[in-house]
Amino acid sequence: MKTATERFGEKFNGIEDVAKASVKEIEEAIKPAGLYRMKAPRIKNIARELVEKYDGKLDKILNLSYDEARKKLTSIKGIGPKTADVFLMAINGEQVLPIDVHIFRIMKRLGIADEKDTYERLRAKLETEILPNQRTKSHLILIEFGRQVCRTQNPKCEYCPIKGYCEVKKT
Repeated sequence: MKTATERFGEKFNGIEDVAKASVKEIEEAIKPAGLYRMKAPRIKNIARELVEKYDGKLDKILNLSYDEARKKLTSIKGIGPKTADVFLMAINGEQVLPIDVHIFRIMKRLGIADEKDTYERLRAKLETEILPNQRTKSHLILIEFGRQVCRTQNPKCEYCPIKGYCEVKKT
């Protein structure tokens, strides 16, 4: 089965294509990623705004420093810090560690994060511990671990290789 990213790349050839596409077409492409009905209108709006503000030329953003690029991206409705970081990591090779709900949950269960931690605070904590060239890989591994083992409901603690460090300790 193809991933949402693969399907999206095959369906659309550039931002202009996405901006012109119907929400239904975008939904079909990203369906495997989940929450596609919520994400598709946002993706369309973001693409439209990128076309309007930057003539669809991402290099106007990607050639900026990380901080400036992130600032420009987060000024677009629908793009928050995590989305900007994922985009800059995937497209521009930035050595950041985006934090999603899976990573946050894992870190809370390990006692590394608590309820007071913000996205930026937890990202900074993890980035001080994970080498820059390992952050993308760590991001992907942690997300998959959160989806498959350290799930919100019915975590598979019996299969967890780090359960000895977990504060949930459900075995």
